[in-house]
Amino acid sequence: MVMKRYAYIIVMIILPLLLSSCLKDGLDEIEYSAECEITDVDFEYRWAVESDVEGIWTLKFKEMNVVHKIDSESKVVTVDITVPDTDNSFPQSERDKVSLSSLACSFFVSKAAKVTPLDGAPRLGTLGDYSAKSFRYRITSASGVSKDWQIKINSFNK
Repeated sequence: MVMKRYAYIIVMIILPLLLSSCLKDGLDEIEYSAECEITDVDFEYRWAVESDVEGIWTLKFKEMNVVHKIDSESKVVTVDITVPDTDNSFPQSERDKVSLSSLACSFFVSKAAKVTPLDGAPRLGTLGDYSAKSFRYRITSASGVSKDWQIKINSFNK
């Protein structure tokens, strides 16, 4: 009985080691890309709504209608933003509050690239003030190559 217990303990210690994976071969090689491109720009408005239960809030999002022109040679993205019409999930009271000083922005960039705001530009993915209408961001590729991009807001329409 004691021997069975020791054998069981030894098996339980060795079994996880035998079943673990130390995969070192057969993985795809990913090249370090030198691409530092912006391929898309989005803006959204966010607001909180209190539920029927006191103290419980739900964060709501409404994507803005964005038309952009990307000039990869000069590294400038020109953006036209239009606030969408109201609907069941986007009431007029919230639509009236939308302004360039209360939007969140996101970029689609080259694979494995990193984005850094420059000169006080708002952080991407968080609410920021875009009322200055021109911002600079540094895109750093996976291989360490960096290029500075400018985002220009051409128009904002409600």
